[in-house]
Amino acid sequence: MVVGDFGAAAAMITFGCVLGKCNLQQLFFLIFWEMIWYGLNGAIGFNLIKATDMGGSMFIHTFGAYYGLAATYFFQGKRAE
Repeated sequence: MVVGDFGAAAAMITFGCVLGKCNLQQLFFLIFWEMIWYGLNGAIGFNLIKATDMGGSMFIHTFGAYYGLAATYFFQGKRAE
């Protein structure tokens, strides 16, 4: 239950990055894939690398922010050249 709350917190951070850039269907798929990648990121960080993060705040905030920035780049549309 706590891990799910952490995943939801990462999704809320991502929402702040993509606010106004995508529609509801895009947000659904964005968060669907984010939960998969967030779980993989946590498994690699905690189990494989044995990183210590008290409370998980660094994993939550850095993953949510970087995933949101990547999604913003993906959803930016056509550039004016």
